Amino acid sequence: MLMMMTPMIEIGAPAGLPLGLVTVEQNSGMTPCLLGVTLQHPPVHLSNRPGRGLRVTGARANLAYQQAERFLQAHGLEPQSDLRIELAIPMGMGLSSEPMLGLSVARALAWQHDLPHADISALARATGLSPAAAPAIWGFDQGGLLFVEAVDPAATALPPILRRYDIAHPDKHAWVFVLVLPRLPTGTPTTLEAEQLTALRNAASHPDDTTWPLVRDRLWPALEQDDLPAFAQALMQIAAQNQAALAAAGTPHILSAEEQTILEMMRTHGAVAWGRSLTGLALYGLIEGAQASRALRRQLRRHLGPSGGTVMATITDNGGARTVIKGAAQNQ
Repeated sequence: MLMMMTPMIEIGAPAGLPLGLVTVEQNSGMTPCLLGVTLQHPPVHLSNRPGRGLRVTGARANLAYQQAERFLQAHGLEPQSDLRIELAIPMGMGLSSEPMLGLSVARALAWQHDLPHADISALARATGLSPAAAPAIWGFDQGGLLFVEAVDPAATALPPILRRYDIAHPDKHAWVFVLVLPRLPTGTPTTLEAEQLTALRNAASHPDDTTWPLVRDRLWPALEQDDLPAFAQALMQIAAQNQAALAAAGTPHILSAEEQTILEMMRTHGAVAWGRSLTGLALYGLIEGAQASRALRRQLRRHLGPSGGTVMATITDNGGARTVIKGAAQNQ
């Protein structure tokens, strides 16, 4: 007996953590560039199948509904989808929650309506994402550690990737990002991540930026030579320059006493680099090896208790969003 299944698409998308604003020499000029890493967790996971009207359920459903409406209107399509969100990146953490969810929604709807669902620029435009979100857009598309030009929100073209690296190691030597995701304070604006990204981009005009020598002479060689301590040292120096630039621009990042305590715990328990996301509230510590990351997470959970936030470990995602299509005819 031939059984027809309702066609369905499942999409899993990574998170994106901004690590720094740097300058890179391009065509005899200096180009502001955002450095970011694509992470396996916390992910987006959603499914879509044909339905009546537009139905969206699950985590961050209100935002996904707005993104779906925007996509359908951009293409003049009638709503006929059942979107189910199993997992979404928490809001306000600075982990690219909004663009990763929007691109996942757009890809699911594009597939359903026989539109090009692999064209990342088209998906971003239809979702209303600005080219300023390029690090997250390229992270969705390709994953990895990325250097992407930092463009003005008024730009219309998606800037290219200037450099990209895979970061992959066996568990014993894995470059692990241990994340602390605090509870979102009451009254946190939904625009927090976009506002902090704008502040970071505006700091690119700070005249004392000297990140290019750090990138050229330390960061890139460390990545090419697989040298975690050297990479971490360069990352911390870039972070210090970024904080100085933000302060000079009048938008300093001020850590609370609790945030300082958590970051100090990360440092004393093996992290080689640590900080708060440049666009949100997530705290991270970079540490070598799965065993060391487990020990650090135990210490953090003991400190935070059951209501102090979420602690997790993750590594680089080197592939971008994953798509599974189901619903072919099956013999029963």
